[in-house]
Amino acid sequence: MRKIILPSLFALMLALPAAAQDRVKRIVEPVRAPSLDNIYRVSADKTPSGFVVPRFVSLKYSKVNGRTGPSREYPIAWQYQRRGLPLLIVAETEMWRKVRDISGDEAWVQKPALSGSRTALALQSTSLRSRPDARAREVARTEPQALLRLQNCRDGWCEVKSENGLKGWAREEALWGAKRP
Repeated sequence: MRKIILPSLFALMLALPAAAQDRVKRIVEPVRAPSLDNIYRVSADKTPSGFVVPRFVSLKYSKVNGRTGPSREYPIAWQYQRRGLPLLIVAETEMWRKVRDISGDEAWVQKPALSGSRTALALQSTSLRSRPDARAREVARTEPQALLRLQNCRDGWCEVKSENGLKGWAREEALWGAKRP
């Protein structure tokens, strides 16, 4: 079973020798988001949930098992350990959702473990602006993989709120989980 823990890779790096830290930095930054192309699309009237597939959701809990198939009979493939982590639903049954994470890995998660609340991960250090304009004042800068709550997206910009309450506008392409699939 592979655990996915995103909150602070930087704390882990501090415990590594300098040579190992350089290797980890090259592997981790910048985060490469999987393509949202080539996904089988299903209209809302043909899904058990009544919502379109694909669509973004987030984790409701801080520890969620992802299985190799849509039942508890299947082995655990992943354990997601970050509440609010955005995931892309690519298939569904009545009680299970097949999700794709930021790494492009897929697993089956039980429906009650997912929330319709929209969040996004910063793909790299990202500027938050006072308004949706590249010339607007920068109000904050995120770290790579910062978790942001999506408020509103329009014209390539998303209004976001950070975990510590900072608000601002970020470019949609700098966020994984913001773009409508």
